[in-house]
Amino acid sequence: MSFPQSIMGKYGWEKLTTSAQKHKLGTRMQITDREFVYVQAGEAITAGGLIKGKDGTDGHQVDLAVSAASAGSTTVTLSGSLTITKDLYKDGWLVFNDQEEVGHMYRVKSNTAVSSATGCVITLDEEDGLATAITTSQQVGLYENPHKEVEIHDFNDIDNAPLGWACVDIADTYYGWICDKGFTTALIDGTPGIGTQLVVSQGVDGAIEVLDSDADDEGTVVAVMGPIAGVSGEYGIVKANIG
Repeated sequence: MSFPQSIMGKYGWEKLTTSAQKHKLGTRMQITDREFVYVQAGEAITAGGLIKGKDGTDGHQVDLAVSAASAGSTTVTLSGSLTITKDLYKDGWLVFNDQEEVGHMYRVKSNTAVSSATGCVITLDEEDGLATAITTSQQVGLYENPHKEVEIHDFNDIDNAPLGWACVDIADTYYGWICDKGFTTALIDGTPGIGTQLVVSQGVDGAIEVLDSDADDEGTVVAVMGPIAGVSGEYGIVKANIG
């Protein structure tokens, strides 16, 4: 099954949801001045809610041991004992997090299944394979596709980065689009003024609030308030700035 990496859409396409996958997760769609990304819902999602990526598997994300492989190899074999289901990391990432070759990351095409065993084979979705040879000194991490099983942003339990805003209700396990760039509707916490910078809410799930320079944990600006001041608990138009 082959999917385009980006598409030019039409008004209304951002509201389409399906039970079957129609595009590769992470596919980008542009509709005039707005941009969207294709996701799968990991829970029931409501239009206008800020969406985040799913929680990863802690024991898989850093410091996994690997077998040696030559430059150009399109497979990496994990040498530690793990339990990983088949293709759990399809369309995700293999990241070299420590020791040699740090900072390199590769798209995953597939992975074999292991159950409390060594030898999981990660096949890379890059035709040139590894940029350099690797040895048993390398340590890697595995990350599922960030657009798989996304959730409403939970301010009390932040598992991953904010990704964008739902444009329509998306049922659990269904596929659809979220807006990450351009004007969109968003749940507002507080009363942000016109044109003020907005960050993830510190008190309401799926909402955004005014950036407070005194709150060090508020993080990155994700949007700017639009041409009318926000009303707490209501949905206002904002200019998304995640993509």
